[in-house]
Formats: sequence, structure tokens, C-alpha cells
Amino acid sequence: MDQMNQGQGGFWEENRNLATGVVLASAVAAGVIAYMLRRVNEEPPPPAPVATAQQAWGGFREAAGEERVDAARDFFMSRIMPELKPALLALLDDLRDAVDEYFDRAEKSIKRM
Repeated sequence: MDQMNQGQGGFWEENRNLATGVVLASAVAAGVIAYMLRRVNEEPPPPAPVATAQQAWGGFREAAGEERVDAARDFFMSRIMPELKPALLALLDDLRDAVDEYFDRAEKSIKRM
């Protein structure tokens, strides 16, 4: 403290890069904290397709009645899903093969750089 009062320069004057780094790090930390607090307090609205689907499902439930909707869901899960399961698994297998092929090509391209 005596050095700073006597005009011989202090710690911060001698280490300007450190002082700049401390100020910059503090500003970044404050920005991150402000962003996180804003995100916590803000509930994002559902995307438009999701909201539309929710409205349609609610309207369908009201129009058809709870019993019919439950019966349709049970029928779908017991009869249709078992038939679709092999097709969905084949689709996932094809998707996995395509992704693996893409990553192999990307890896080769990176190695050639």
C-alpha cells in the first residue's frame, strides 16, 4: 500500500495484462451469470408444430370422447405397432449405416488434410 501512495507504481500498474485479464474474466463471468439467471426465470414457449399437435390432440379427445381415444390407442399399440416394429427397426438400421458411412468419409477427409 505504501508503494501505491508514494507514486512508485503498484501491483496493478506493473501488471497491466493481469489487470486487463481480471476485468475481462469478471465481465465474462457476470455475463454468464446474467444469462443463466434469465434462462432459469424464462420458460420457452413450445415450438409451433408441438403446440399445434397439442391443440389437435385436445380437440380430438373432446370430439371423440375419452373411451374411444383409449380404445384407439389400445388397438394401435396391440395390432399396428407389432407390424410396424420390424419396419421401424430396419429404418433405424439403414440410418445407422448411412451415418457410419458419412463419419467414415469425414474421418478420411480430415486425415487427408
